[in-house]
Amino acid sequence: MYLARKQKENETYYSIRESFREDGLWKSRHLFDLGTDPSEYIVYLGGSGYYYHESVEDALAEKGAVPGPDELDTIFWDFLDPEIKRVIRGFQRPASKKRRPDPTDAPPEAPVHLFDRRRIHFLRCGQIDQRHISRVPPRFFKAAWHKSRDEIEQMLTEQERLLKAHERATYVYVAFDLQRFFSGPFTKQNPAAADREAMDRFFIEAVCELNGDRTFWEGTPEADGLRGALVKYVVMYFDSDFARPSLLQDYIEDFINRRRRYVPPEKVKKRMREAGALFETTFENLKKMSRRELTRRYRKLALHHHPDQGGDQETFVRLTETYQLLLKKKGANR
Repeated sequence: MYLARKQKENETYYSIRESFREDGLWKSRHLFDLGTDPSEYIVYLGGSGYYYHESVEDALAEKGAVPGPDELDTIFWDFLDPEIKRVIRGFQRPASKKRRPDPTDAPPEAPVHLFDRRRIHFLRCGQIDQRHISRVPPRFFKAAWHKSRDEIEQMLTEQERLLKAHERATYVYVAFDLQRFFSGPFTKQNPAAADREAMDRFFIEAVCELNGDRTFWEGTPEADGLRGALVKYVVMYFDSDFARPSLLQDYIEDFINRRRRYVPPEKVKKRMREAGALFETTFENLKKMSRRELTRRYRKLALHHHPDQGGDQETFVRLTETYQLLLKKKGANR
């Protein structure tokens, strides 16, 4: 059993679902609706005592679903009183080495899908380079064993919420293996250095490819158009940038926010002159440029300095970083 979440009109609706094996496939079935506030089904007795409302257990029993000793605690964990959670943690003990065999400990008949492996690997390790992912021990991906497609997607969606803003685009880049579309070694490990328009096309191609992959969607109902589990990645990709914030961004923001009667220190002036020099213009002209004009100038210069085209790598990196920071600031001011 697992907790499922679904977003509807800016509200999150919760339900209890279960993965089960049928006709050699892992499928998912709905067990009980928890509404927008699962805590309503927790009954407190005073002190550290509590239980789950009879309606939950009755509904599960009617469908032949018998929760394990800690399954309901796992499902309702985020909604329990913090003090009770602290007490429960205090009584938890490591599992005995001589415990009874658990069928979920056995590897699945079919290996974990490569898309799942890339996602799990990045979420756990944060590595862009996954050329050797085939050598990673199968147990590293145990979290995806013996689960339906819906349960795997629910699990990974929750983990993806922990990604920082600057990690989201890179995560999609790795998950969909967009590296395979680029030949230059520098670009493969530095997605911000790639031609974004070309990458956009490759991304759409990769999404459509996965959307039609029957082995990935085994056990799920047929769907018309793009599946909901992939929509979030389209949004994540097009709403995110690759570059990390840097000191230069702080200098630029400081200059713009305090431009009235403000004389920047010499170090800031130097950074501003460097930004202008990289774009072969003045910093004042950079400020006046529209996003389209800035992008057009960047692409022209990026082509000239790109390492895969024989350009200088250090100059290209500084140019790309400065472009991303200026682009973000212009987007914030629209």
